[in-house]
Amino acid sequence: MFDIAALLDRRREHWILAMMLLALHGAVVAGAGSGVAASLMTTHLGLFFLWQPIWRRDETLDWTTALIVVLFTAFCAIALDWLLLFAWVIVLIGIVAGRSLDTRKERYAYMLTLAVLIAELLVLIVPPAFKIITLNPTVANAFRLVLTAAPMCLLLLPPVTAPRATFPIEFFRGIIIALITALLALGSVVLSFQRGLDYPAALFVALLAVAAFLLFLAWLISPDARSGLGSLWEKSVLNIGTPFEAWISRLAELAARESSMAALYAAALEDLLGMPWVAGLRSADGALRGRETSHHVHLASGPVDLTLYAERPIGPALRHHARLLIEILGQFCIAKRREVEQAHQAQLKAIYETGARVTHDIKNLLQSLKIMAAPVPRGDTDRETEQVLRLRRQLPQVVQRLQVALDKLQQPATPPTAGRSLAAWWQQLCARCEGQDIALTARMSNPGLAVPDECLDSVLENLLDNARQKRLTEAGIDVSVTLENRGQGFTLDVLDSGRGIPEEIRAGLFVQPVASANGLGIGLYQAHQLASRSGLGLALVENRDGAVRFRLKCGDADDASGAPDPDVTLPA
Repeated sequence: MFDIAALLDRRREHWILAMMLLALHGAVVAGAGSGVAASLMTTHLGLFFLWQPIWRRDETLDWTTALIVVLFTAFCAIALDWLLLFAWVIVLIGIVAGRSLDTRKERYAYMLTLAVLIAELLVLIVPPAFKIITLNPTVANAFRLVLTAAPMCLLLLPPVTAPRATFPIEFFRGIIIALITALLALGSVVLSFQRGLDYPAALFVALLAVAAFLLFLAWLISPDARSGLGSLWEKSVLNIGTPFEAWISRLAELAARESSMAALYAAALEDLLGMPWVAGLRSADGALRGRETSHHVHLASGPVDLTLYAERPIGPALRHHARLLIEILGQFCIAKRREVEQAHQAQLKAIYETGARVTHDIKNLLQSLKIMAAPVPRGDTDRETEQVLRLRRQLPQVVQRLQVALDKLQQPATPPTAGRSLAAWWQQLCARCEGQDIALTARMSNPGLAVPDECLDSVLENLLDNARQKRLTEAGIDVSVTLENRGQGFTLDVLDSGRGIPEEIRAGLFVQPVASANGLGIGLYQAHQLASRSGLGLALVENRDGAVRFRLKCGDADDASGAPDPDVTLPA
């Protein structure tokens, strides 16, 4: 038994298409105006309504629609002639050409269908419709045979595996191909009558003319990226409401002037409201600027969500233009919000880095105070006197460093100053390290060289504090500080004789905080950042058991500018 439901399935729609083409071809061969042609045309229209893209196949038609279908079919069967066939085939060509395809099988089926319809129109319908001398009988019979066999090939195609439930049509593509086919047919008729050409020759000339016209039109639309009708069309769409470049320029000025996204958004809406075609704007919170009209469109992009009211009807081009304007506004608002967030994060980072740096400074000061306040045996008057004298010498320096730490907390963005000579800084370091069993050696050829003393104090105290912490776990470690000064540069080495730094920790030094048993593990990272901002370089130049050397370098310290001074060694 024949399965009607299987035939109506979208996966087998090319079978309906094949029978529809055969019925149409039979009506053309029978000749318009005959009873056989009317019967076959009625069959063709019935199959067409099973295949058509207007209504779904499971949709129930109302009485009005059903009456229109019946009247249209009756009219085509009664008033059937060659001009009606010509018009109907042009419509079919537009529908088939506009079919949106998914699979290769569908493309093959509809390409074959389109070729059959065009051949049917140009070879078998146009000559009798416009009273042109008929073709050579042999050629006409050959075309009739081919146009009978070609639709049967569609019956051999297997069902499509994954069909779409709908029948999408690309309207403009179908219209263009239908009009080009009509132009080709009518151009052939005009050439045949005007120039006295045989129809095949007139058809060939019209085909060449249409092909040349399409090639010229394609070149005219996009000869390159900067000219042509395509470029003109894009410019007209961009400038339909206001020059696009002017809108971007004004947004850039507003973004540079306003300090927050809300202020930028409000200023941009006021500027947009000043355009002659914009009547009003309603934000997502319901606030209305301007006035409402019957012509409106809802637009949204990022944080921008508003309804735009226009003075005139909003067509597709104006809608596209408005969407572009709002899209640009949304991107500017997102950029401004990101800019504010980054400024806030930069401020928090500066406060954090300053706090971490001051924390290390205070920790180093506390360590120095502990060493200065170390208890001495009772009755040792000389030791007590020496300790009191040391406290008197070093307490002013401790007070000064605490004041510097407090100033950093109050004004974290204040740049450090370089107001002390290298010799003066070195003398202060020697006094600060007195009694701490640290060997100090200096070779200076330019003692008056101005140095960033605040940076040197912070970095060096961090390195010395690390060495002191090593002494708590590794007894008998020697610590030395060596200053080499030649001309406008200097190097400052801090060397200890403890164990080398493990490789897994050494790889993260100066780059990120590292694991630490007695601290935050951020001291060397902060010291490296501070040295870099002051134009200095901090590096681990030697790392082995018995010799761990950190070097702080300024300029080209190896360039000599005079005879070096003799070594000055200050014992602890």
